[in-house]
Amino acid sequence: MSKESLDYHRLEFSIAANPEDPRRILPEISARHRRILDVGCGAGQTLIASNLGEAVLAVGIDLDYAALAYGRQQATNINFVRAEGEALPFRNKSFDLVICRVALPYMHVERALREMSRILDETGELWLVLHPLSMTATELLDSVRQLNSKATIYRLWVLGNGLSLHFFGKQWRWQLRPKRYESWQTAARTRRMLLSAGFHDVKVNRAAHFVITARKVERAP
Repeated sequence: MSKESLDYHRLEFSIAANPEDPRRILPEISARHRRILDVGCGAGQTLIASNLGEAVLAVGIDLDYAALAYGRQQATNINFVRAEGEALPFRNKSFDLVICRVALPYMHVERALREMSRILDETGELWLVLHPLSMTATELLDSVRQLNSKATIYRLWVLGNGLSLHFFGKQWRWQLRPKRYESWQTAARTRRMLLSAGFHDVKVNRAAHFVITARKVERAP
């Protein structure tokens, strides 16, 4: 692992462990959540900071070998697996809770949501932290101010990809990296995709972070 990557993961761990840090965001985990999957887990900082009980089956997936290896050094109660969010290597109805903190924006969103729905059991719940338009706009302005032409071109592509996703439900791959997706999300489009994937009770919270939750079964009135 490069020093830059190591510093990044150390920072992520410090943020997750500090309740006073405004960048910190953790899911609400209750006793009914016995099988938890973190999609795009990085080094597992969200699962580790959640202080899960010994009886909980916790699994984290990511594509970054180095991040997964670093995570294994930090926690022995988490199962780290290299996999794509769009093709989860688990049986149907394997988990009670799926969490995905700012990783879905780097995936093909519709495919990933359908996979998350597939591996959740009938009463399973979903917790997502997404990227709003404001984040992409800020990154684009920063790259322009820095006169970074490559970053500006890429951020313009991300901006267009998010617009395409919102208006048409379509995403495009970054041609220089065939498996690379990145977009920003809107509550309206994400809600529509969640409902289409079989979720109900979709709730949006835009207080400090862009958080969307949903469940597989509709809550009784």
